[in-house]
Amino acid sequence: MKIYNTEHYWNEVAEHISNRSNNKLIAGDDEPYYRYKRNLFLKLLDKIDYKDKVILEVGCGPGGNLKYLYHKGCKNLFGVDISSKMIALAEEQLKNTNVSVQKNDGINIPFSEISFDIIFTSTVLQHNTDEEILKKLIKNMCQLSKYEVIIFERIERTIKGHESNLGRPIAYYSDLFSKNNYKLYEVNYLPIQISYYVCGSIRKIFNSKSRKEGEPLTSFSVLLQNVSLVVTRLLDKIVPCKRDVAMLRFIKLDI
Repeated sequence: MKIYNTEHYWNEVAEHISNRSNNKLIAGDDEPYYRYKRNLFLKLLDKIDYKDKVILEVGCGPGGNLKYLYHKGCKNLFGVDISSKMIALAEEQLKNTNVSVQKNDGINIPFSEISFDIIFTSTVLQHNTDEEILKKLIKNMCQLSKYEVIIFERIERTIKGHESNLGRPIAYYSDLFSKNNYKLYEVNYLPIQISYYVCGSIRKIFNSKSRKEGEPLTSFSVLLQNVSLVVTRLLDKIVPCKRDVAMLRFIKLDI
């Protein structure tokens, strides 16, 4: 089995993103399902008050979230990512803004002189499958934030996944944050259960098993996803969902 190297993996994904003729905002597969999922994610992102806040995104990828938040009245925006090629994409997306992005693994974030109001991640911790590195990353975020840390991550009832992606229980994250003097006070899930299974099956069945994340999908699988989403997005509103991506908000206890 090929050993998962985080930086190398996301540099490869960034290369695939850079080859797209359009939509270089999604840090992964560009397909109907993930565009739909991103729109739902942005609705959760909009629940947060950013006005006059200093914000840091850990694992900013190609800069899509920072570009979106740039128009939300933030005082200052910063981003770090382990992939130099993702940072290059982010710099291109944010070239007409004052948003600052840097290559960094998140363990030793180079902004110690800056006081952040909010630090957040978006499907980043789930790709940190080394528990010791994850603990250091969470500790660092908690130390750098004045008030709040928000994570949008894959949630499962038990720890499950593979070498490059692990879903974890809410209690797992809550325990790690509590050790750093943070308390979980809000949880919101993406209502996406039916689309997750249907579009995921289409992706697996109608694309080559050797296809890597970020590479184009077959036109037939894209067509099937678009057709399926007409129905599944309606079912998503009905079927309860307490897994996959959830927004977990943690607040510092000694403010």
